[in-house]
Amino acid sequence: MPQAGSLRRSLALQVLAPRAAVVAAWLAINQWLKLPVPLAFALIAADGGFLLWQFRTFQRSADGHVRSTGAMAPVWGGYLVILFAGFAAVTLWWDALLIAKTEEPTGLPYAEQQRRAREALYTLTVSPDGQILVFEGEVTFGLTKRLTRILAESPGLQQFALTSPGGLIAEARGAAKLIRQHGLETEAAGLCASACTLIFAAGTRRRLGPDGALGFHSYALQFATGLPQIDLQQEQEKDRAFLLRQGVSPEFAARIFDAGHTELWRPERQELLAGGVLTE
Repeated sequence: MPQAGSLRRSLALQVLAPRAAVVAAWLAINQWLKLPVPLAFALIAADGGFLLWQFRTFQRSADGHVRSTGAMAPVWGGYLVILFAGFAAVTLWWDALLIAKTEEPTGLPYAEQQRRAREALYTLTVSPDGQILVFEGEVTFGLTKRLTRILAESPGLQQFALTSPGGLIAEARGAAKLIRQHGLETEAAGLCASACTLIFAAGTRRRLGPDGALGFHSYALQFATGLPQIDLQQEQEKDRAFLLRQGVSPEFAARIFDAGHTELWRPERQELLAGGVLTE
């Protein structure tokens, strides 16, 4: 048993925890930075060496475990984890090299190119009378920051009109918090689905437009190589609690994540009214 515990500690402390931190760092680099090609190769070489060191460290613990217990199953499990970590590392290295070799014809910094590319995924426009903010498109990185700026510049806004297939839950939560802080009403002008429904639910008064509809489904990771510490069930429960605080009935809230993440539950208007999702 001591050897089994030692093997688990070696895998957790010398492989899983450091590798999760490295993966998070690569994801952040690939999301926000464009490395010079020589620096990208240097970091890849350093990470490759670190990965080999992790493998060798685990192998020494595995050898001791086998000599002590003769059990190979935990060892093969550890090797599979390291193999998966290697595939994830190679994928992230490749992404970093592709980004590093990307031409910048506009002469803009990479971060600015990324910001503009994300903002091209949606539109945020203020109505001529300054009372309605119209959002159409994907809930993506930077939405909360841009929404903060628009709300500060347009103090007369009263309503947020939404048409969106959804997107990032973290950004939807940020937008929802701003909607509540500013006491805005919400309207589903078109289909408001997935993460968009979280923003919609933040309204002080909530309605469907003539062409409006709401769509719900369960959550899914944006990246297949998402970090293991993300608990989708826990994230769903967190947002279910928010919906309950906004007046959604427990019966309706219990159903919103029943549909698979590739499906969409579109309740009828009367269901939404009965469930407290709509206020009028």
